[in-house]
Amino acid sequence: MASNAHISELLKAEEQAQQTVQEARQEKTALLRQAKSEADREVQQYRQSLEDEYQQMLAQGSTDTGAALLRLNQETERAIQTMRANVQQKSGQVANILVDHVKRV
Repeated sequence: MASNAHISELLKAEEQAQQTVQEARQEKTALLRQAKSEADREVQQYRQSLEDEYQQMLAQGSTDTGAALLRLNQETERAIQTMRANVQQKSGQVANILVDHVKRV
């Protein structure tokens, strides 16, 4: 009978061990799910912050592009006006050179 009592104690101990292992597995699974959920949320927040930053850069870039275009047009217009002034200034000299050349021939 003593052996039956020991066997009974061993069976109870084995059941408790199995229950403890099962509870640990369930707790581990729950923790993994929670960690995955938190990681997914952090990834989504990071993606959203990158998207917001990208959209700001696009908006700023389009503004910068417009300003750059305006600046380029102004610089081009100044260069054209400078060239026209040089042409008018030099045209008198060119005319004199041509007249002198024609008189010599």
